[in-house]
Amino acid sequence: MNAAKATLALLFLTTSLFAGSQVVVQHAALSTASPQATQIGLTVLKSGGNAIDAAVAVSFALAVAHPQAGNLGGGGFLVYYDAKTKGIWTLDFRETAPAASKRDMFVSRDGTISVKSRTGPLAAAIPGTIAGMSEAHDRFGKQAWKDLLAPAAQLARNGIKVDQTLTSDLALVEAQRNISQFQSTESIFYPHEHKPLALGATLVQRDLGLLLERLAIKGAEDFYDGELSERFVEAVRGAGGVMSLRDLREYKPVWRAPMSITFRNYQIYTTAPPSSGGLVIGEVLNILNGFDLTKTGADTPATIHLLAEAERRAYIDRNKYLGDPSAERVPYRELLSEERAKLWRASINATHSTATASLAEPGGVPTDSTHTTHFTIVDAEGNIASVTTTLSDNFGSGFVVPGMGFLLNNSMHDFTLAPGKTDATGARQPNANTIEGGKRPASEMTPTIVMKDGVPLLALGTRGGAAIPTTVLQVFLNVALFGRSLPDAIAAPRYHHQAWPEEIFAESGRAPAATINALAAMGHGVKEGDSIGDVHAVMIEKGKITAVADPRAGGAAGGY
Repeated sequence: MNAAKATLALLFLTTSLFAGSQVVVQHAALSTASPQATQIGLTVLKSGGNAIDAAVAVSFALAVAHPQAGNLGGGGFLVYYDAKTKGIWTLDFRETAPAASKRDMFVSRDGTISVKSRTGPLAAAIPGTIAGMSEAHDRFGKQAWKDLLAPAAQLARNGIKVDQTLTSDLALVEAQRNISQFQSTESIFYPHEHKPLALGATLVQRDLGLLLERLAIKGAEDFYDGELSERFVEAVRGAGGVMSLRDLREYKPVWRAPMSITFRNYQIYTTAPPSSGGLVIGEVLNILNGFDLTKTGADTPATIHLLAEAERRAYIDRNKYLGDPSAERVPYRELLSEERAKLWRASINATHSTATASLAEPGGVPTDSTHTTHFTIVDAEGNIASVTTTLSDNFGSGFVVPGMGFLLNNSMHDFTLAPGKTDATGARQPNANTIEGGKRPASEMTPTIVMKDGVPLLALGTRGGAAIPTTVLQVFLNVALFGRSLPDAIAAPRYHHQAWPEEIFAESGRAPAATINALAAMGHGVKEGDSIGDVHAVMIEKGKITAVADPRAGGAAGGY
């Protein structure tokens, strides 16, 4: 039985994995945002596939089962540990701006930002996921590409049951952005009078299934320089987009050196720019290294205060300097230096908040949206894939490519749309991240692998927009400093500060009232809201592998 058939047999003949699950196993494990995608990836692992094989299968399955963020029409980042060589690799398959893009293309005459920056095909950058998965598979995969895509194709044809999250998300995005205005989107997701698919309905995605079948046979090249590319560009330009055949032909994923951060006896490997993950985590840890957080304690107001103040300062730097490193100089060494950490640390009042506006940058050294998804995989050989992908907003641009069945990203709004002006949060929009053809927009995606004394310990990532790096950081600190188990580290309350606006963001119902009151007494504004992040993590310790899907959402862990 080949890998595809084995996967389908498991899908229909075994008990489904349950949402928010955790497993402790000996051989291999994974966690994703979709129980169906986890089942597919697990069977690839059981059939002898490695972490990259499973990542390919999971990525395409998520495009079917998790249309809010699982994507063919978006991009992302991979951090990969190769057990044979003990090397760490990072692959940037972030989207790029079409060549016809202009710096002020979304600024109206009255200075407002056009709705087309978020909704419709003009908001889309060149998709990178198909190329990224193909590139990773070519370098590290073992099983046949066609077998890895076949389960997702059949899932699209047979259909998935609509859960409460999907129908609620469809209703919300329709109220916010009216994505049923696109007939191709309406026919799939709003089939009856602009109303979203109902709970329990079957979502069949015929065109997507046919596309996946073709990609399985023809490979990624057909999408970027073949008949599919012609069909894609014609459909996008016909609806008002500006992509060209040359844009697709010239798109390439980029292998980059990982951002390496040392914190005590831990080595953290994550994404370098255009992702902010490594910069933010590195700066925050450097600043916090001068405080004894084990003494102040986990989840205490004193520790949360110090964490928020360190994050405030890291996001000031992130906002000013982050951009595409192929177009802008990002001063890594200066930003991550101990000298800069000392200067920022000295500006922190240990008992009272410091307003962002009052902070002058020390030393004179010359935003993603929330619907992203992450999955983590460890195979039986010890290889690890930590992958974060995004459509940017929930359902991306809301535009389903006619005849092809997949949602297109709206990552163009991750660029600076009005350089020099203040955005809604109060942050001055930087020049380092302006729109330019061929550039990659700044990102928060932070797939991460953590080593302890040179041995793999933890792999994780999350969705959450600007809160992605701080969520990854808090789970790491819960494990490394506070000795929590992985399930407890993920379940713990989360807090986030990003310099603008001034508030600490806290999870309603998880953050204790006494903690919020204590933070307010220190001068912090605290804004309670929805859950922060959706972490999918795997921990390798004492001969066992623990995989955990965040209980805040509907993903699933699996293993054997």
